[in-house]
Amino acid sequence: MIEWHAVDAWTSDTERSRAVFGTLAYIGGWAAPLFLFLAGVAVPLAAASHARKGRSFRDASWALQKRGWQIFAIAHLFRLQSFIFNPWARPDSVLKPDILNILGLGLVVTAWCWGRSAGLTRRLAWLLIPAIVIVLLTPMSREWWWPTLLHLRLEAYIRPNGPWGVFAIFPWLAYVPVGAAVSVWIVQPRATGLERRFHTHLALAALGAISLGLAGPYLPSPFPSAQVWTPTFSYFVVRTGMMIAALALVWWIVETPLTGTLGRVLGWVRRPGVLFGRTSLFVYWIHVELAYGFFSTAWKRSLTIEQMGVAYPAFTLMLLWLASWWARRTAAGPWVPDHMRS
Repeated sequence: MIEWHAVDAWTSDTERSRAVFGTLAYIGGWAAPLFLFLAGVAVPLAAASHARKGRSFRDASWALQKRGWQIFAIAHLFRLQSFIFNPWARPDSVLKPDILNILGLGLVVTAWCWGRSAGLTRRLAWLLIPAIVIVLLTPMSREWWWPTLLHLRLEAYIRPNGPWGVFAIFPWLAYVPVGAAVSVWIVQPRATGLERRFHTHLALAALGAISLGLAGPYLPSPFPSAQVWTPTFSYFVVRTGMMIAALALVWWIVETPLTGTLGRVLGWVRRPGVLFGRTSLFVYWIHVELAYGFFSTAWKRSLTIEQMGVAYPAFTLMLLWLASWWARRTAAGPWVPDHMRS
C-alpha cells in the first residue's frame, strides 16, 4: 500500500512507460484486496475477543457492525481533511468512495452475516453466498442503467466511473466476507500439535483455489445458458487463493523461533509487519495525505525510478517510526480494537 501510493504520487510521467513501473504497479495492486481480505479475517478474531468477555455472538456482531460504521464515517472525515488541505479540490470530493468506504461497508455486511448463525456450516454459507453473488453480478453492474440516476459520486459505489471513484461495492466488498469465512476456519479450536497440519491443508486449499480460478474458464458450465466463469470471477478466485496462501506463509513466519540466522531475518520482517498491522488505520490516514497531499508538492510527479528507490524506503522508515509512536500513545485508548492489542 505504501509502495504503490508513493510510486504513483511521486514518479514522473516520463518514467511511467518503463517496465519496472508496471512491475511496481502490479505489486502495489495487491494492497487493496489484501486490505479488505485481512479486515474480513479480523472479524472472527474480534468476535472471539468479545466472546471471552462473556458477550453473546449477536452482541459481538452488533459491536463489529458499529466498528464498520465508524470506519465508514472516518472515511468521510479523511476526505474532508483532504478537501481542506487541497485548495483545488471540489466540495463533492468529500463523498468520493474509496477503499475505507468499502472497508467500512464491508465490515458492516460481514459482521451482520457472521451473526446470523452460530453453526459452522450455516455461518460459512451466510458469508460466502453474498460474496459469490457480488462477484457474479460485477460484470452486469457495469451495464445497469439505474445507477445513472444517482449523483456521480454515488454511482461510483456501484461501478468505477473515472475520476469520481475507483473502488466500488462490485466486486471489492466481496473480499471482506471471504476473508471472514477463511478466518472462521482458522479460529476453530484444535490441539496445538494440529496447527501445522491445518495450515498445511490451508496452503493446499489455496493452491486448489488458484488452480480452479485459472482452469475455470475452460471447464464446462453447469448452466449452459449462463457464463459462470467470467474474467472477474476467475481473477477473484485466483487472488483469493494467493491471499490464503499468504496467510499460511505468515503463520509459518510467526511460529518460527527467532533463533539462528533464519530466525533473525524473520524477526526483521515480523516486527514491522505486526506494528503496521496494529496501526493500519493510522498509517493509512497519514501516508495517503503525505504522499498525495500538500506536504509533498515539491517532488510530486517529478522523481525517477532510481530516485524512488531512495525515497520509498526513507518514507517507509518514517512511517514505521510514526506507527511506533502512535502504538505507544494509544496502547490503552479507544482507537485500537481489543483483538489487536499486544
